[in-house]
Amino acid sequence: MTATTLRKKAARSYRGDLTTPELWQNWVPREGDVLVCTPPKCGTTWTQTMVAMLLHGSTRLPANLSTLSPWIDSDFGVADAEKAALSAQYGRRVVKTHTPADGFPVWEGVTFIAVYRHPLDLFFSLRKHIANVSFIEDHAMKQPVGASLEHYLHTALNLTDWDNDSLAHVCHHYAQTCQSDRWPGMLQLHYSDMLADHRGTVAKLAEVLGIAAEEALIDAVTQATEFAAMKADAARYAPEVNAEIWNDETAFFDSGQSGKWKDRLSPAQIASYQDALANFVPDAKARRWLEFGSHVHR
Repeated sequence: MTATTLRKKAARSYRGDLTTPELWQNWVPREGDVLVCTPPKCGTTWTQTMVAMLLHGSTRLPANLSTLSPWIDSDFGVADAEKAALSAQYGRRVVKTHTPADGFPVWEGVTFIAVYRHPLDLFFSLRKHIANVSFIEDHAMKQPVGASLEHYLHTALNLTDWDNDSLAHVCHHYAQTCQSDRWPGMLQLHYSDMLADHRGTVAKLAEVLGIAAEEALIDAVTQATEFAAMKADAARYAPEVNAEIWNDETAFFDSGQSGKWKDRLSPAQIASYQDALANFVPDAKARRWLEFGSHVHR
């Protein structure tokens, strides 16, 4: 397959403990490649797995997901080895990033998929996520919920500390990716919509990818990417398994639910969140979509 044409260069640089912008050079996109772009814990792995299975035409992937679909601008992998592994893959490939769309080039012929989730669901997933990382001992997300929430709501945006997840970072990602025209034709998904119509999501992905998938394949991918199925085979699907960073690989798959924040925060905490969100995303319609997607669950 032929290389793609560069349409736009990166508009700015994002850097963090893991995010390393120089590593974008290790991916030379091909016509038909897929880039999944999300904040952490928004359905990244779920989306990658559905896409990978559709691209391979099978639920039996030839390698674990971390090998097939690396986090392209993180320093978890060995850059040269990751580049060689990507080059060795036959046909279309899927990679992921947690960098907003203005932080990397735009290529003609690459399918771009962005996924978001209610920011409070994301917050509680981040708490479980950080607790499961073997090398993190001291982190704001390990504090009691009230203190963690204050950190999440009020930590200022810092493009040179991009992996310090906060509401400001999530909303900036959303603004620079979905509230801009940087990547025309992008597919914008929401976690709650994906939960509400899992099979429809698989079918939509096949359509956007230009794959004439038979009903049997849609059904098989849907079944294989059910939460319980992926959790049961966490060694194959959990990200960065090659880096051995998890205390428990199965714990990466927390609950696969939305609305986990309900009844866990006080009215005052929810009001503080709503004020912060309105400040970061002034448009009410955009704010409502970021929280609830198209299927509104209150």
